[in-house]
Amino acid sequence: MNIFDYVDHYKDYTFLDKGFNEVDNVIFSTLAYVDYTFIVSNNKSNKLTIKEVGDKYFSTHKKIEKINMTAVKEGIKLLKKVKDTTRYKDILMYSYRYIGNNESQFSALTFEINKGLCYVSFEGTDQLISGWKEDCKMAYEFPVEAHKYATKYLNHNFLFSNKRIIVGGHSKGGNLALVSSMCCNYFVKNKIINIYSNDGQGLKKAQIESSKYASIKDRFIHIIPQYSIVGLLLRHDQNYTVIHSTKPGAMAHCTSYWKVEEDHFKRDELSSFSKILDKGIITWLDKYDDEKREKFVNSVFKILEENNVQSLLQLRKQIKLVFKVLKSSKDLDPIVIEMIKDLLKVINDTNKEYLWIK
Repeated sequence: MNIFDYVDHYKDYTFLDKGFNEVDNVIFSTLAYVDYTFIVSNNKSNKLTIKEVGDKYFSTHKKIEKINMTAVKEGIKLLKKVKDTTRYKDILMYSYRYIGNNESQFSALTFEINKGLCYVSFEGTDQLISGWKEDCKMAYEFPVEAHKYATKYLNHNFLFSNKRIIVGGHSKGGNLALVSSMCCNYFVKNKIINIYSNDGQGLKKAQIESSKYASIKDRFIHIIPQYSIVGLLLRHDQNYTVIHSTKPGAMAHCTSYWKVEEDHFKRDELSSFSKILDKGIITWLDKYDDEKREKFVNSVFKILEENNVQSLLQLRKQIKLVFKVLKSSKDLDPIVIEMIKDLLKVINDTNKEYLWIK
């Protein structure tokens, strides 16, 4: 089974019949990729059921096939599938927040599973280049703007709430779930029962060794597929759960390929592909300090701006050109050229046939 089959299998079970589990967590984190603008309120007192949200969404959105991001397509497909099920249709949705500008990309919403339990879902990176630059900034800056937005979101919505909270997200959303849970108000932190990072990137060395991380570590659940790429970026401890994806390489990041057995994901072992990548990324990070990493990121995104690349779709079409320009540019700092060559070596060592940039 995959997550869609799971919904079909357990659609008539309430959360009293069958409690919340890791597959439900991935479903809620995937639903965060849908654009709920003008449908779900940013006010926590104005709530709609998933059934109501789904009906409103599909009455105004007819052409899903024109959406180019896999994660968004998966979210929309899930919304259509869950909105009429006994298990999900009466769950309340509210406090939808989206920010997308030249500096940051952030989105979050709350699912009220019952009167005493909420799942806070942070969206992963969407098509905006600003969001991808923000992801890269995490290599040298903490916190980035999205971290601040996520922490503020938890504090604003749950400081005076008596509900227990599960916080989660996929990709960048998983990183936001982790950091916001580390940095939120003490009283909010005490209400969090679990934090799920579904193939989300890690932290800088200082943060992984901090007391803030230690304060939530026992509640943190890091799920990665056996061909993980994103989930192994930056620093992380080794206490992650490796699950089976039916697709290798970059496609393993997509939640629809994660294999489900009953009410959990099939366990697996980390592939040699991911082990090599993990070691290579850490070696690369150790070699260059924050100042050099910042110079590298700014140089890369300056090239993107000069090539008028403003979305992920454009980046995928022009990635070979960008790397070619970066390698040949006489205006680049020598240290940036060295960093690019080292990074390309890491990519080459991980078996290029699996990577989306081939």
